[in-house]
Amino acid sequence: MRKTLYIKFKRSKRTIRISGIKTLILPNVQKIKEELPKLGNIKIFTANYSQYSSRYDAFKSGETLPAFDPQKSGGALMDLNIYNINLFVTLYGKPDNIDYHANIQRGIDTSGILVLDYPTFKFVGIAAKDCKAPIMTNIQGDEGCISVDSSANIVSQFTLSLNTKDSKTETMNINHGKHRMFHEFEAFISIIENEDFSQTKYLQDITLTTMDIQTTARLKAGILFPSD
Repeated sequence: MRKTLYIKFKRSKRTIRISGIKTLILPNVQKIKEELPKLGNIKIFTANYSQYSSRYDAFKSGETLPAFDPQKSGGALMDLNIYNINLFVTLYGKPDNIDYHANIQRGIDTSGILVLDYPTFKFVGIAAKDCKAPIMTNIQGDEGCISVDSSANIVSQFTLSLNTKDSKTETMNINHGKHRMFHEFEAFISIIENEDFSQTKYLQDITLTTMDIQTTARLKAGILFPSD
């Protein structure tokens, strides 16, 4: 994972470890969870986090920087698609099947499409460091759609569009203009002050599921790291 926080509690003499990905703690993500039932039966969940890497030109010229180095666990799946996966897992949990269709150069995925099967719908997570596109997430149901026009680790706002006669659309933002890490620090303070081990277990479970999906996807695509 990208960053990890270690906390040692004085009273209970216990130590916990928490992933630093903030997606599931963002108020907008919690609000999306509340609004999901309005979408009816979910059919398609897509998330595209593509941005042309400033290091890709060097990679094309033959230089291998850490972002594209298999020896340093680089690649689009690990660097960008992790946020798409984390949002999906936060909302829907572990999938039934995992496939990864990657564009591989010199042993690393410079871009790729992750496909996750869920009992009643499909998730498609796109991430690219060798090309760019509008960053967008859509959760589509038979009664409406939720759209996010920022990356899955920010979710600055989202739009709920329902299949009603008046095509009702509502844009929501309850992050209150705070820096995207504010809510993460706030949650960590609460965990520390309350020694909330149930919350840390919840956060760890999402982290482990996200990591399992990444590992399975990567190995299916034939992308190997030294730890393998």
